[in-house]
Amino acid sequence: MTGPAEIVAQARPGIGQARADGHSPETLIDQPRANFRPRSTSVDAGFFTWDIQSGAVTCDPIIYRMHGMPQDASATIDDFLDRVPPAEVGQVRQAMDAMLAASGTYQLDYRVEVDGGSLRSMEARGRIIVGPDGRPVRMMGLVMDTTAVHAREEAEKHRLRELADRARRTRDFTAALASAVTVSAIVDAAQEGLRAYGADSLILVAARDGRLGVAASCGLDEACVEALTGLASPRPAPISAAIQWSSPVYVSSPQILAEDYPHLADSLSDARQRAWAVIPVQDSTGQAGACLFGFPDPQEFTPDRRAQLFAASGLLALSLERARMYEVQRALAGELQSGMLPSGRLTAPGLTIATRYQAAMSGIEIGGDFYDVVHLDDGQVALVIGDVEGHNLLAASLMGRLRTTVHAYAREGHTPAEVMTRANHWLVELNSEPDRALFATCCLVLIDPPTGTMTMCRAGHPPPLLVAPGARPRLLECDAGLPLGVDVAASYSTTTMRIDPGSLLLLTTDGLLETEAGDEYNLSALIGILRLGVPDDLEVLADDLLSHPRRKTRHSDDAALLLARLDCQAGPRAAGDRGDG
Repeated sequence: MTGPAEIVAQARPGIGQARADGHSPETLIDQPRANFRPRSTSVDAGFFTWDIQSGAVTCDPIIYRMHGMPQDASATIDDFLDRVPPAEVGQVRQAMDAMLAASGTYQLDYRVEVDGGSLRSMEARGRIIVGPDGRPVRMMGLVMDTTAVHAREEAEKHRLRELADRARRTRDFTAALASAVTVSAIVDAAQEGLRAYGADSLILVAARDGRLGVAASCGLDEACVEALTGLASPRPAPISAAIQWSSPVYVSSPQILAEDYPHLADSLSDARQRAWAVIPVQDSTGQAGACLFGFPDPQEFTPDRRAQLFAASGLLALSLERARMYEVQRALAGELQSGMLPSGRLTAPGLTIATRYQAAMSGIEIGGDFYDVVHLDDGQVALVIGDVEGHNLLAASLMGRLRTTVHAYAREGHTPAEVMTRANHWLVELNSEPDRALFATCCLVLIDPPTGTMTMCRAGHPPPLLVAPGARPRLLECDAGLPLGVDVAASYSTTTMRIDPGSLLLLTTDGLLETEAGDEYNLSALIGILRLGVPDDLEVLADDLLSHPRRKTRHSDDAALLLARLDCQAGPRAAGDRGDG
């Protein structure tokens, strides 16, 4: 017990029971021996009797010693209460009053000051005897010194709290490693999760291209990493020794380090770590590696601790191998997808163009976003942007084919609406297997740079944004149309207008958009950036648009962006000129 006393009374037929849980002064206790269950057999204990009317206490000599009092046959209950810490006397008296009011059996925990102020815990149990008038006349019972018992209980509680905290940290560490798909994410997870094992630093050594090297580390400077690995030295080091002998290496203190690796003592004398454990690991191909844990204090590497470190090293090795596989796969996926998009910087006479493609920020998913700039024989330019549903190789493959299809139909000289209609027929026929059917959105803007005439057509895609010189950004109204591949009978309409020289067109996919209430096309964030002004360099604007914070989605969607500014002289704008195609 570490706190003052408190009483809990429970009524029973013929017996009133009061209990005080906490640290509180002494009190007389008594309980029928048939109900007595001592907490421990290794405690000091003595019997007492308190005459309530006179206040006199008669007790075994051991009770005086337990309370730090000289043996005195004339001691009263107040003499014993004087041994209770002053801050706790009031609660002890309240507990005693409650016990006397309840009569019957009782139990009370309290504390006393002995040996110059040290605190000891006591437990009193017994019975309160009542007289013919029903009023309490005598308290009888047993007092036990439970200091050692409480110390063991507190130590056990502390141990259980530490175990629970370590289990929670281990769970969080495991979950973080399970979701880590890059080496940097593994290091981030390790910097927090290592505390579950009492460690504060880490080195992961793994084979790559047939050679061992440091794959990741945290909490150690470069000199310490080099000294502990020993990969480039003929002299042994903890990591090189563990790998060479396929056996764990435990260095429990700097003294042990100096004994086992004397040549490292000086180089590691200023290191924050005071103990190290190295566990050899293997990847799925059997290539050797190692995981080193550094500790801020000397350690006892008990069997339980060693088992925990073995488990942690296995998790780290698996996560590292998965992250490396992910990075290879993602690089291949990126190359595949970029190979399906136009190469190099896109240009067109009379237009300044900037494009961006940003891959999904998580997983190895491949999206179906695309953009294109098509030069037509009559001098017009078709700006195209689209998005095939899905995040896989099939979506990426279809994206490449759809871009080629739209490009071909536009080059044949069809109007934007005819291009959409033909592309829709093509995709509907391709979707002959319902289980493999994919749909796509697309927006095509046909612009004649010399005149500034622009014709738009949409197939379920967000509309373009226009920023005219000196004007606020605005959406260009145009019938949305159905996505491609949904209905073979779908028809598409166009909107024609003229724009002034210097006007900026922005076409994008939904990966760059944020959801806001009342924002049908989720373009509010982009409009907010454009309102700050359009720089002369569209490459700078493209970077700004891609770097602004975006909402998180399940797939962390990829994003395509196409910016085009009309640079040539054009005739006067005829706003609102519409037509159907």
